[in-house]
Amino acid sequence: MGFMDKAKQLAEQAQQKLDETQQSFNKSSSPDGQPQGETVSYDEHGRPTQEAPLAGATAPPAAEPDAPTPPPAPTTGGSNATPDPFKPIQ
Repeated sequence: MGFMDKAKQLAEQAQQKLDETQQSFNKSSSPDGQPQGETVSYDEHGRPTQEAPLAGATAPPAAEPDAPTPPPAPTTGGSNATPDPFKPIQ
């Protein structure tokens, strides 16, 4: 039984060291241990995200144009025309 007692004693010592290390780690990462400042949030991929600026901190958005510009007219024929890949060759 001497071997089992020694193993149990070593396991208890190891557990005690782990507990002490965990407590010191938790103290250093607690909110009291961290300086008060900006917090960083992360997206679902682990990338840091930028916080939205406070209201009034940025200029208002630019006004939209009065009339939208029409899309360009389609070209018919010529060297700039896009060929139809399904049209049979003539």
